[in-house]
Amino acid sequence: MDEKLSQLITQSIERLLGELEQTAPELHPPIQAWMQSLAGGLAPEAYFKHPLAFPTLLLPWWAEQSLRGEPDPSLQFDIAYSSINGYYFIRMIDNVMDDEATVEKKLLPALAFFHTEFQTSYQKYFPLDHPFWALHRKVWFGTAQAAIGDARLAEIDLNAFEMLSAQKVSAAMIPVAAICHYHNRTDVMAPWLEFVHRIGKWHQMFNDVFDWHKDSQSGNQTYFLSEARRLKRPTESEFEWIIREGFSQGCNQLRAWMLDAQDLADTLDCPELAKYLDERSALFETRAKTSLEGMEALAKLAALTA
Repeated sequence: MDEKLSQLITQSIERLLGELEQTAPELHPPIQAWMQSLAGGLAPEAYFKHPLAFPTLLLPWWAEQSLRGEPDPSLQFDIAYSSINGYYFIRMIDNVMDDEATVEKKLLPALAFFHTEFQTSYQKYFPLDHPFWALHRKVWFGTAQAAIGDARLAEIDLNAFEMLSAQKVSAAMIPVAAICHYHNRTDVMAPWLEFVHRIGKWHQMFNDVFDWHKDSQSGNQTYFLSEARRLKRPTESEFEWIIREGFSQGCNQLRAWMLDAQDLADTLDCPELAKYLDERSALFETRAKTSLEGMEALAKLAALTA
C-alpha cells in the first residue's frame, strides 16, 4: 500500500474517533473497542491495511492515479473517511443479520453516526442535483437490497450469487464514481465500476471457499455450501464432497474470475492495480496450496478408514 494512502487511513480513523468523542461521547468508548476487536485487537486502521482486506480504500486511489497520476490528498482523505464510516455501517448490520453479533445489538444507535459521516463527506464536492447522487442512491440502496435478499435465501445458485451475494461490497462503487465525476471523466466510469463488480465477486467467492467450515457451523448460506449440497454424492456429506473435489473446484473458479479481473484491469491504465492483482493472486495460490495439501491428507485418511 502507498505510504501516503496508509497515512490517510490512519488520519481518517483518528478523525472518526475524534468526531465520535465530540458529538456522541457515550458511544465513543464502546465503538472504539468494537473497531479494535474487528482488527483483532490491533489499532482499527490495521483492518483496512491488511493485504487480504477488500480494497475499498485502494480502488478510488487507483482510479485517480489512472486519471491524473498523483491522487489529490484532500479528496482522498475525505473519501477514505467516508468509506471507513460506510464500512462500519454495513459491517454492523451484517453481523446482526448473520447472527454473528457480539455487542453489535447494543451499539446499533451508532449507525446514525456512521451513515451521516459516510454521506455528508461528499456534500462539499457535489451539489444535491449533481448526477453523482443518482448513482449514490442506486448503489447504496442496491447494497441494502442485496443484503436482505441474500439473508432470505435457503439455496444460492450462481445467478443469485452474482445478483445478491457478490453485491454486498458494491458500495465500493460509490467512491470510484466520485473520482470519475469529480474529474469530469464519466467516460471511464463504466469499466471502473465493472472492475469493482468483478473483484467484489472474486473476493466474496474467496471468503465462501476458505471460510466454508465457519459458515457451515454458523448456519450461513453461501454459494459454495449450496454447491456442496447440489453436487455431493447421495452417500457422502458436504464435507466429504469438499475434500474430494469441491475445494479444488472452488479454487479453479477463483482462478478464472481473477483472470477476468486482470483482463479488465489491463485496460484501466493503472500499473499499481495490475501489481495488486498479481500479488493478491500469489497470496491466494499460496493459501490454496496449503489448504489443498490438507484436503488431500484428509481424503487419504478417509479412504483408509472407509
